Amino acid sequence: MTAALTWEKHNDVLALTGELDRDTLMSFWTVRQAQMDSARIVDVSGLAHVDSAGLAMLVRLNSEQDDTPLVLSGVSPNLQMLISLYGLASEFSDNQQ
Repeated sequence: MTAALTWEKHNDVLALTGELDRDTLMSFWTVRQAQMDSARIVDVSGLAHVDSAGLAMLVRLNSEQDDTPLVLSGVSPNLQMLISLYGLASEFSDNQQ
Protein backbone atom coordinates (compact mmCIF):
# COMPACT_ATOMS: atom_id res chain seq x y z
CA MET A 1 0.00 0.00 0.00
CA THR A 2 1.32 3.42 -0.94
CA ALA A 3 1.78 5.99 1.81
CA ALA A 4 -0.25 9.13 1.39
CA LEU A 5 1.22 12.43 0.33
CA THR A 6 0.61 15.29 2.73
CA TRP A 7 1.76 18.90 2.68
CA GLU A 8 1.98 21.83 5.01
CA LYS A 9 2.86 25.42 4.19
CA HIS A 10 4.67 27.85 6.49
CA ASN A 11 5.36 31.25 4.95
CA ASP A 12 7.45 30.55 1.83
CA VAL A 13 8.22 26.89 2.68
CA LEU A 14 6.05 24.03 1.47
CA ALA A 15 6.86 20.77 3.28
CA LEU A 16 5.92 17.51 1.56
CA THR A 17 5.62 14.28 3.56
CA GLY A 18 4.97 10.68 2.60
CA GLU A 19 5.48 9.41 -0.93
CA LEU A 20 5.53 11.50 -4.10
CA ASP A 21 4.76 9.12 -6.94
CA ARG A 22 2.27 8.50 -9.71
CA ASP A 23 -0.23 7.06 -7.23
CA THR A 24 -0.16 9.99 -4.77
CA LEU A 25 0.60 13.17 -6.69
CA MET A 26 -2.91 13.87 -7.99
CA SER A 27 -4.12 14.85 -4.52
CA PHE A 28 -1.56 17.66 -4.49
CA TRP A 29 -1.83 18.48 -8.18
CA THR A 30 -5.41 19.69 -7.85
CA VAL A 31 -4.48 22.23 -5.13
CA ARG A 32 -0.96 23.09 -6.26
CA GLN A 33 -1.61 26.66 -7.39
CA ALA A 34 -2.99 27.75 -4.03
CA GLN A 35 -0.27 25.87 -2.14
CA MET A 36 2.55 27.20 -4.30
CA ASP A 37 1.43 30.82 -4.03
CA SER A 38 4.46 32.60 -2.52
CA ALA A 39 6.31 29.31 -1.93
CA ARG A 40 9.99 29.51 -2.79
CA ILE A 41 11.28 26.47 -0.91
CA VAL A 42 9.97 22.93 -1.15
CA ASP A 43 11.11 20.83 1.79
CA VAL A 44 11.30 17.25 0.57
CA SER A 45 13.05 15.85 3.66
CA GLY A 46 9.80 14.18 4.77
CA LEU A 47 9.43 12.18 1.56
CA ALA A 48 10.14 8.47 1.93
CA HIS A 49 9.98 7.86 -1.83
CA VAL A 50 9.93 9.88 -5.06
CA ASP A 51 9.54 8.26 -8.47
CA SER A 52 10.01 9.79 -11.92
CA ALA A 53 6.40 11.07 -11.95
CA GLY A 54 7.03 12.82 -8.64
CA LEU A 55 10.20 14.36 -10.00
CA ALA A 56 8.29 15.49 -13.08
CA MET A 57 5.81 17.23 -10.79
CA LEU A 58 8.64 19.07 -9.00
CA VAL A 59 10.02 20.18 -12.37
CA ARG A 60 6.55 21.39 -13.41
CA LEU A 61 6.12 23.30 -10.15
CA ASN A 62 9.45 24.96 -10.80
CA SER A 63 8.45 25.91 -14.34
CA GLU A 64 5.28 27.53 -13.02
CA GLN A 65 7.28 29.90 -10.80
CA ASP A 66 7.40 33.48 -12.02
CA ASP A 67 10.95 34.57 -11.46
CA THR A 68 13.29 32.49 -9.32
CA PRO A 69 13.79 28.74 -9.34
CA LEU A 70 12.47 26.68 -6.46
CA VAL A 71 14.88 25.65 -3.77
CA LEU A 72 14.61 21.99 -2.85
CA SER A 73 15.47 21.48 0.79
CA GLY A 74 16.31 18.16 2.40
CA VAL A 75 17.02 16.27 -0.82
CA SER A 76 17.74 12.61 -0.06
CA PRO A 77 20.59 10.79 -1.79
CA ASN A 78 18.04 8.77 -3.80
CA LEU A 79 16.24 11.89 -5.01
CA GLN A 80 19.58 13.55 -5.79
CA MET A 81 20.52 10.51 -7.87
CA LEU A 82 17.20 10.68 -9.75
CA ILE A 83 17.73 14.40 -10.42
CA SER A 84 21.23 13.67 -11.71
CA LEU A 85 20.16 10.71 -13.85
CA TYR A 86 17.56 12.86 -15.60
CA GLY A 87 20.02 15.77 -15.98
CA LEU A 88 17.81 18.14 -14.01
CA ALA A 89 20.27 19.64 -11.52
CA SER A 90 20.12 22.99 -13.34
CA GLU A 91 16.32 23.13 -13.00
CA PHE A 92 16.44 23.96 -9.31
CA SER A 93 18.35 26.44 -7.23
CA ASP A 94 21.88 25.39 -6.26
CA ASN A 95 20.83 25.31 -2.60
CA GLN A 96 19.73 21.67 -2.69
CA GLN A 97 20.62 20.14 0.66
